[in-house]
Amino acid sequence: SMWQSLAMREHRHTASRPALADSVHTSGDPPDAASPTVGEYIELDAMLNGAKVSPQATRTRSNTDDSDKLSVSPHAINREVTFDDGQTAVEDTSQEHQIKIEYSETRFSLKKLWQFIGPGLLVSQALLDPGNIESDISQADTSGYKLLWLLLVAHIICIFVQSLAARLGVITGRHLAQHIRAQYPLPFAIVFWVLSELAIIGADIQEVIGTATALHILTGLPIWAGVVITAVDSFFFLYIQRFGVRITEMVFGLMITTLAACFWIEMFLIKPDAREVVKGMVIPRIPQGSVVQAVGIIGCVLMPHNLFLHSALVGSRKLDRRQETREGAIREAIRYFRIETSISLVYAYLINMAVVIVFCKAFEILRASNTPYVASLAEGATVLSHVLGSGSKYVYAIGLLAIGQSTTMSGTLSGQYVTEGFWNMPIKPWQRVLVTRAISLVPALVVAVTASVHMDLLSEIINVIQAI
Repeated sequence: SMWQSLAMREHRHTASRPALADSVHTSGDPPDAASPTVGEYIELDAMLNGAKVSPQATRTRSNTDDSDKLSVSPHAINREVTFDDGQTAVEDTSQEHQIKIEYSETRFSLKKLWQFIGPGLLVSQALLDPGNIESDISQADTSGYKLLWLLLVAHIICIFVQSLAARLGVITGRHLAQHIRAQYPLPFAIVFWVLSELAIIGADIQEVIGTATALHILTGLPIWAGVVITAVDSFFFLYIQRFGVRITEMVFGLMITTLAACFWIEMFLIKPDAREVVKGMVIPRIPQGSVVQAVGIIGCVLMPHNLFLHSALVGSRKLDRRQETREGAIREAIRYFRIETSISLVYAYLINMAVVIVFCKAFEILRASNTPYVASLAEGATVLSHVLGSGSKYVYAIGLLAIGQSTTMSGTLSGQYVTEGFWNMPIKPWQRVLVTRAISLVPALVVAVTASVHMDLLSEIINVIQAI
């Protein structure tokens, strides 16, 4: 209604005030009371995009006249009126860390799609973290190929839900945590915040332990030492963000591709039964004794903190939000983000499916030869080395190390946006790493020192809690 009111007033005064900048009064004449001023436009645009009104655009009292006049600095009416405020960007609100998207009315363009590729890829990391790998191994042991259909359904639902999260961020310019804090009573917002932080910390424990396990396989380091190294080297990945959004997305994409290459190579080497794979994907069934694994699959894929992360990451694309292009630019962004999310999560499904297939076939071979084995994340390398040779365990460890390192950073970003959104408290990424690592390091070290053999049970519990 505010926008309609301003538009009507703008229409009535078009002849006398053809340009927006003409409403800036630099002389002693009082501004036209009926005509909308630059300050009103800035305030409205800030309200729609969730930004704060620039302190440079304020009403001041003239030293020579008692009438109110609008004093506007040239910096106060720069790109704020044209582009969204970018407060949900990955690194900060400076232009060099964002990607400007020029609106075009073309139907579809691969070049334009490439500009939107990135946020969904970062989100898909959470579907591939060490907790998910452990769930895939457990699924392969208890139900074989029979839950592949559920894994597929979970990813399809995830595409729908994550597309909604991206849509929220694109249309409003604010991410989910900010909306929850603004629209819910404080007690409910606190509950949401606590549950979100617990989910992030739980996933962080899985990621730290998984990365430490990979280091143990590759170098022989004890798990506790790997936990400490993982907690410290997260700061290195923070440094990568200084090179901009594109470099950050490319590095994380490389990590995911490393995991994909490792398991796809092993899948082709192990030669699975294609007929059983197809049956598992299309015939819905839950074998007896596999209910926990089935619920854990939902928790692994539909991760709560991913909603906060995705609705924030889309802010790294600066849309052309001028009045004449706003609707078209938003519709275009929603369409391309939906395609990008679908591609990224289908990619994640193919990787998860490869992990399940590899271990299903490996367990079949070991059972046929009466070879004892342990179905766990830590013993996955041993299982593969029995079936594919000693070199396969290093391929497994490299993939686990790559995805473990990258997912620790996606968890850090999720926590950063959750904290900022719920409490309007700007927090730098390195500060967030310090907090999350301090919180998750203690339980991770306890598990590593006293109960590492029960880590897979703990992961299953965390996955079920994520589903709830």
